[in-house]
Amino acid sequence: MPMYEFKCVACGAEFEELVTMAEVAAGEVPCPACASKQVERQISTFACGGESVVDAGGDGGCGHAGFG
Repeated sequence: MPMYEFKCVACGAEFEELVTMAEVAAGEVPCPACASKQVERQISTFACGGESVVDAGGDGGCGHAGFG
């Protein structure tokens, strides 16, 4: 399940949630602060596992060759 960032229209709370694309499309993501389902998905950046994208000693956490 992907992690999405949301902002609640009702109370302004910003939060992250692990949800399916179907739940997002159906408007089934409740705000943890006020329980409103009037939330907007926010634009977020790609994140990968590991310590750092640039890791001189390893694979960079995303399976890419290390630098250096």
